[in-house]
Amino acid sequence: MTTTARRLGRPSLPPEVRGDADVLIGMRVSPAEHQRCREHAEREERSMSSFARRIYLKGLAQYEAELGRSGAAASAVQHF
Repeated sequence: MTTTARRLGRPSLPPEVRGDADVLIGMRVSPAEHQRCREHAEREERSMSSFARRIYLKGLAQYEAELGRSGAAASAVQHF
């Protein structure tokens, strides 16, 4: 069983970060991916959903950075 941030003494997220109208999405993972997520979440004393969101946001930032780099290179080529 996981422990909440509040019980661990971590501050809860402010409303502008937490968002009052969060939307749920579903994502299918393999049993092995599920187990890896569970292990990492437990090690960090997070819920699985909190860990998965954290990893999603890190991956999204990396993806968008890569798009920006490739987009900048593509637009530079188009200008020549």
